[in-house]
Amino acid sequence: MLCYNKIGNTSIPFQGEFKLKWDNTLNNGAILLNQNISYVQSKDVSFRIHYWGAKPQHYNNKPHQHSFFELCYVVGGKGQDIENNQAYPLLKDTLYLSRPYIKHQILSDTGLDILFVGFEIDHKETKEDIGNLFHALENTEHFMLKDARQSPVLNLWKSLLALVHEPLIQSNDGFQGLCITFFLSVLKQFNDEGNQPLKPKNHIAADLVYEAKLYIHDNLHRTLKLDDVANHIYISGRHLSRIFKSELGQTFSSYVRKERVRKAGTLLLETDYTHDKIAEMTGFDNVHYFSSVFSSEMGLPPGKFREKFARGHDESLGNVT
Repeated sequence: MLCYNKIGNTSIPFQGEFKLKWDNTLNNGAILLNQNISYVQSKDVSFRIHYWGAKPQHYNNKPHQHSFFELCYVVGGKGQDIENNQAYPLLKDTLYLSRPYIKHQILSDTGLDILFVGFEIDHKETKEDIGNLFHALENTEHFMLKDARQSPVLNLWKSLLALVHEPLIQSNDGFQGLCITFFLSVLKQFNDEGNQPLKPKNHIAADLVYEAKLYIHDNLHRTLKLDDVANHIYISGRHLSRIFKSELGQTFSSYVRKERVRKAGTLLLETDYTHDKIAEMTGFDNVHYFSSVFSSEMGLPPGKFREKFARGHDESLGNVT
């Protein structure tokens, strides 16, 4: 069920204290969220949620990256996250934000009990100033909180895991608002350590990139040439290439490739389309090229990706991070 309600004034009843310890409340709460909350929207901001998960005894995984944000909380155990050849300790009560297109790897000899959620902002349905803040968050240097027990992010997360068990709560406007507040609290927590708001360096360049990204997103099924996209927003191809590099830290072709793969991943998880159909819908010349590029970007071929992460399979919830 897609939850597409807007924020209302309905209050959410909450009785007692919900202590975060590993039990069926976490496992079942994550499953219910994963099955029911995949999109939340207010008048100012909208979020697409790729998955909610709870994984006890998470050991090692292979280096990988996401095209979206992934938030992780260590309920128990210890390990480390490897990012850009640097090791960051993962201990009990650590809150960690993985940013888009940054490869990382979780390692643990003893096993980690972790909660995680993968999400991205829907720029089309979000006010520009909020969208810019989330864009800037992709490059934050403050992506780890060592003791998150009293953080607003964790308190809201605990509330979501507890309240989702209540009958009819998923369709309650107040619950949708709580989801929105949770994701906005992530922005506050990791936005320059919650101090000054992040601002784009160049508003004009940011606006142009935003327009280009919208055009690319709407035309992934087509051949997308640099000059064609540039002409659509009335600038030169050379100028567009330059601002993609300065604003996003990647080339135009790299961004298009990653967006094709991101959309393909969503189609693999949320539809029963064949690989040939998905390749056609995401602008790949043929299914073999699609499989090659997807495998290179995601670390798994399309079939294995669908098998491992398909929404609705309980065993997939603990293997996404």
